[in-house]
Amino acid sequence: MSKTEGSAAASQAPSICLLTAFEAALPGDNAALVESALTRRGVTVHTAPIDSLVLRNGRVQAGTLDLAACSRVWTLGFGQRGSFLDKMQLLALLPASVRQVTRPEALLLWHGKYGLAAQTDLPHPPTWASPKAAELIGIAAREGGRFVLKPPGGSFGQGLVVADAGSPRLAWAARALTRQGAYCLLQRYLPEVVAGECRVLVAGGRVIAGYLRRGSGPAGNLARGGRAEAVDLDAGTRALAQRAAQWLQKRQIGYAGIDIAGGWLIEANIVNPGGLATLRELGAGDFAPAVVDAILAS
Repeated sequence: MSKTEGSAAASQAPSICLLTAFEAALPGDNAALVESALTRRGVTVHTAPIDSLVLRNGRVQAGTLDLAACSRVWTLGFGQRGSFLDKMQLLALLPASVRQVTRPEALLLWHGKYGLAAQTDLPHPPTWASPKAAELIGIAAREGGRFVLKPPGGSFGQGLVVADAGSPRLAWAARALTRQGAYCLLQRYLPEVVAGECRVLVAGGRVIAGYLRRGSGPAGNLARGGRAEAVDLDAGTRALAQRAAQWLQKRQIGYAGIDIAGGWLIEANIVNPGGLATLRELGAGDFAPAVVDAILAS
């Protein structure tokens, strides 16, 4: 099939390829819920592991599927870390006729925790980054107070440590997280997170829904023993989430889970953020159709 034929096929029959970290969508995972919602909308869905991306005769394929024949590609997982850059470069080769829910350039630039720390449009805790433990320890001593230390590309709360300036725990964490030249983020601790933080799903520049996460642990991450509670988003949280949704959309990030506490935007999770299954379990409803509608309309 030629590139022109692939573009024509995409325009005639809406289809989307979900690129996941696994061979098949896991029950309750975003990919499974999104796939079901898309199918109910009459969209042909292909699900393929992102690690199956290949280049054959100048054409980017997921296994045997020619991605140029799809209307959209939705990256819902990174797969093997060592080939991340290769996969992003392959996705960047797709023609403009293939809409990508989140562009590979955005995944390269905004996955991780640097992007929010360097912007001034949205309220975000003061953050520093360095591969040198001594520098981070010195910054904490100069600024004083309590801090969160974490790896820039971490997820599920892994590697996150809360410690006071001048404490052995902070020095230990800074040295442990910067081993072998790795970077570490030093972020001002927000006492507001003790009351919980809101995970808000946004898609296509819109706020979809949210719920409250309460710790175990400083981040209330559900994978580390936190618990979820149904909540109606207050006006301030909803307004900040809407600003963040539009900010992300301008940067070609179509789907994300953002974490908000006390009027601060703590983090934006732009690849397969959890939440759809949690909202269903809390009895809040099935929001996968709303996510899909927002994506298809964007």
